[in-house]
Amino acid sequence: MRTTEKHRIKLWGIRPNWSNKSYKLSLFMLFMVLKVEKFAFYVINKLKGIRKDLICVPFIASKPKGANIVVLSPHFDDEIFGCGGTLRKHILTGDRVNVIYMTDGRYGVPDIKNKSYAEKIRKKESAEALKVLGIRYFYYLDEPECTRQLNDATVKKLVKILDEIKPDLIYLPWFLENHIDHIKINKLLYFASKSFKFKFDICAYEVWTPLIPNLIVDITSVIEEKKMAMKCFKSQLHYVNYCDIVLGLNKYRTCSNMKGRGFAEAFLHTSSDFYFGLFNKNDY
Repeated sequence: MRTTEKHRIKLWGIRPNWSNKSYKLSLFMLFMVLKVEKFAFYVINKLKGIRKDLICVPFIASKPKGANIVVLSPHFDDEIFGCGGTLRKHILTGDRVNVIYMTDGRYGVPDIKNKSYAEKIRKKESAEALKVLGIRYFYYLDEPECTRQLNDATVKKLVKILDEIKPDLIYLPWFLENHIDHIKINKLLYFASKSFKFKFDICAYEVWTPLIPNLIVDITSVIEEKKMAMKCFKSQLHYVNYCDIVLGLNKYRTCSNMKGRGFAEAFLHTSSDFYFGLFNKNDY
């Protein structure tokens, strides 16, 4: 499909480019929002008796506010690895969770030459994982993997889905993730949001690149469900032991608020307007 010039994307490279003004500006703005929130978190955490030697102690919550949830997942597994425990907690409290997959997964199983068959495997595994967590609503955008451009049809497709759902909270990988598709899905939401007439918050999650969180969700009570969901991705676990990697990250995220006990997921939680403000608009 043809791609209009306005949807051509300038993506950051794999290595941090400190000479790039957009890169430095985004990091600076991210630091500033955490600094502004620092005092409020300090007061709250002081009342709770939580450690005060950190520059910014993330707020700890059972789950983020929101009852009509959308999760943007670049690939079939990112939503489980990045925020599967938190999504399970949304389901247990009666929230509606909708997952939107950006890519079609055809290149996700390198040993399989029949790419249509590989796509079916990836979609089947994701459906099984969502069933474990109790998630019933999911959508496919079927973008090709690892491409630098968005096409108009994909943007319009996302706009149509989100206009029907009108979410109050959207999860997606944070915008400095070390993966081209994870960056791309941020740009996809940015373009789509220009057509929205509703407000929503963003919870950015981590998969490939740890973020600087302002929110920690304790997922200890649902960690077994997350483990079961992750094990559904047999085609991916054949190449990399993602289960141990993700659980290691979830254990690490307990260090600031939970004294190393249990498991947690970390997020950058902001309004959509502020989140998009972290981008340099000249990059679009």
